[in-house]
Amino acid sequence: MTTKSSLTVEKVIAYVKEKWGLFGISTLVIFVLQLLSTKILLSIVLGVVITALLPSDTIKKVIKKTK
Repeated sequence: MTTKSSLTVEKVIAYVKEKWGLFGISTLVIFVLQLLSTKILLSIVLGVVITALLPSDTIKKVIKKTK
């Protein structure tokens, strides 16, 4: 008679560890694509670019006025 190997906790843990990196990468890709589809990422990048283009004196004045 042939014996079937049973499912053990060690086998499940080994499988999860083996596939965890792929799961994380695919989740990150899906998250970035959803951000792009809602244009949130585009607005964040545009905000960073505008902030980088503003002179630092202007930012210091605004921060001083808010405090």
